[in-house]
Amino acid sequence: MGTVGGAGAVYQLMPRSTPPLVAKLYNDKVLQLIKSDRKYAQRIIALAFHGNELSKSLPFATWPRRLIFSEKNPKDAQQALLGFSMERLVGTTSLIDLITQNNTRLKVTPDRTAFLCITLADQVARMHRHPWTFVFGDLSPNNVHISADLTQVRFIDTDGFQFDYNNGQYSFRLSGLTSGFKAPGSDAALLKSGRLTTTHDDFVLAILLFMLLMADKGMPIHPFQSGDAPEDLRIDKRQFPLSDTQQFPLPKPVIDAWNSLPQDLRTTFTRTFTGPTPVKASEWVSVLSNYRRCL
Repeated sequence: MGTVGGAGAVYQLMPRSTPPLVAKLYNDKVLQLIKSDRKYAQRIIALAFHGNELSKSLPFATWPRRLIFSEKNPKDAQQALLGFSMERLVGTTSLIDLITQNNTRLKVTPDRTAFLCITLADQVARMHRHPWTFVFGDLSPNNVHISADLTQVRFIDTDGFQFDYNNGQYSFRLSGLTSGFKAPGSDAALLKSGRLTTTHDDFVLAILLFMLLMADKGMPIHPFQSGDAPEDLRIDKRQFPLSDTQQFPLPKPVIDAWNSLPQDLRTTFTRTFTGPTPVKASEWVSVLSNYRRCL
């Protein structure tokens, strides 16, 4: 049995291949969507058709390699599509585990944390600069993986990305978001148009960067975590608890960890979490590089 996710299951294939491959086979719900929505099928077909090209330009993401059909040489690819093969990540740790699990977090030095933050921001910026203007969308810490030697940041669930293909002739929507990792107003935007802008990724990127840097200080906390209110509610209201600790009480160790970060980092986070426009991924690369040089 493979690893089961929201869209289907992942099975190991060809263990001796380089790189090793897995097959992602969609569940009945997604297969029905593929059969009824031509654009949904075209998204997967386009990614697989350009898989080699994408693997060169954006090698940190696990792009579809080959399509898997219910029959050989199908006359109707949309109706016969079952899933696709992709690279199998070996020995990686999800970002959420790296942040929350003591046995992994304690292995990460401040310099390595800064390196991972810079790499994460740079890769998101590269996706945004790509001619297809990729929007990750579901940029949750479950969809970001870190290599065992802490030198690589990998992105998964690429078939859920939003992008514009063939000079904008085809526009593909996002397939879903994770609670707590959404920009303000993202749910309303998806209901209205099914699409988000790159500023959504910029906002969620800041959440991941905050969690990484606070975990490095021994406080693995979500930036909008305070009391019993849902994080999504605070996000939509742009209520960043650390910007007003009198209104939003937090434990002293959390406040101390926050205050131990340099002023420019705190200002950049506050500007993103409370202002109308989040700091871009490319700007984070510069801010974090300065931070790393001062460690």
